[in-house]
Amino acid sequence: MEESFINLPEIEMIEAFYQQGRMAELGQLLAEVHPADIADLMDQLEPDVAVALFSILSNEIASEVLDETGSLVRSELVDRVDEERLADLLEELPMDDAAEFLEDLDDPTSERLLSLMEPDEADEVRELLGYEEESAGRLMTRDVVSLRRQWTAAETIDFLRTIGDAETLHYLYVVDRDEKLIGVVPLRKLVICPADTLVEEIMNADVLAVPVTIDQEELAEIVARYDYFAIPVVDEIGRLLGAVTVDDVLDIYEEEFTEDIQRMGGAEPLAQPYFSATLGQVVGKRIGWLLLLFIAATLTGTVTRYFSDVLDKVITLAIFIPLIIGTGGNAGSQTVATIIRAITLDQVRLSNLWQAWRREVSAGLLLGLVMSLVGFVRAIFWDTGADIALVVALTLPIVVIWATTVATLVPILADRLKIDPAVISGPMITTIVDATGLLIYFSLARRILGL
Repeated sequence: MEESFINLPEIEMIEAFYQQGRMAELGQLLAEVHPADIADLMDQLEPDVAVALFSILSNEIASEVLDETGSLVRSELVDRVDEERLADLLEELPMDDAAEFLEDLDDPTSERLLSLMEPDEADEVRELLGYEEESAGRLMTRDVVSLRRQWTAAETIDFLRTIGDAETLHYLYVVDRDEKLIGVVPLRKLVICPADTLVEEIMNADVLAVPVTIDQEELAEIVARYDYFAIPVVDEIGRLLGAVTVDDVLDIYEEEFTEDIQRMGGAEPLAQPYFSATLGQVVGKRIGWLLLLFIAATLTGTVTRYFSDVLDKVITLAIFIPLIIGTGGNAGSQTVATIIRAITLDQVRLSNLWQAWRREVSAGLLLGLVMSLVGFVRAIFWDTGADIALVVALTLPIVVIWATTVATLVPILADRLKIDPAVISGPMITTIVDATGLLIYFSLARRILGL
């Protein structure tokens, strides 16, 4: 189990308590454990034990655990926990988290749970689910504090005492009579000002807000750029609808990172948690790109077949085929990872494409020369002869430079065409570099060896 700053009960101990029926003691054992750590423990337990452990948690703790558990345990809980209790737990959560939980369920189950929730809270969740997926509307919480500009600091603090616990108290938003956002007051600024200070005197009227329809990735970039704890969300005429908090932004980054990793592996990302996806959905997300890569990979066979006469005459050339295509593919993978990251951080774009290309080609040249020297020495030690060693030594830097060129240009051009660079990078670039690398290798061999 991963190290923690607190002492967590061992999995074996939890399982032993469960087998011995000592559930009350197990509850006491977990009383001081953070809900996120309980969720992590449940993800490591057998389903029966995890469900039993969940059943002894208070609603307050269980709701947070439900929000943190992995997809497999969450699926077990949905199947085996009483739906009335699940509905109660969803009511304990911020409504944006409840909406996120329900959107991963099938429609009948989601609708049954909504029907068991309090009408006002169910309506709020339905409203959030009515916004486009991956938009600010899906992510925002409606639990924000609205102030009036004519209130004094003392009146505002009295008002805050009456509303109880709100999810976003770092920033207090000021609205006019039409609920249009006109300013923001940081809580720390409110509590240190004189009691008779008017809200309009301490509010920042230059408030940054995002439209409810903004894409979540763009939203995350804005929050990260300005280091906000939360950012207000408004409708088309500027009325305050809610706010997106930094914890939701962290979830966005995790989701986007996961999607990029899946795409770099040559597959479309799954729209639902891994264990919630059917086998058909998994296959459907992979088959398109797999077939395309398969067809592209036949280029390598075509090149080898075209130069079969060269291989027939100098069979030793075949020894270095894995070395050539492996070096090109690895060089391309290193470059494409760097370029995609730079594109994500908005450091590289079409306007500085040639600057990025010169930089990567310069690095490719130096790396290629090192690989050339190593390849030449290896070929000599394998007693292949100086002429074969020369072919290998000349091929490697050319292939590395070509690989870095492809891996630089393709993601930047894809981004300019509004195509996710991760989708067409990785395996696709490796496949292209494999075929063209062999073309370079055999062409040089034919010329140098006089075949």
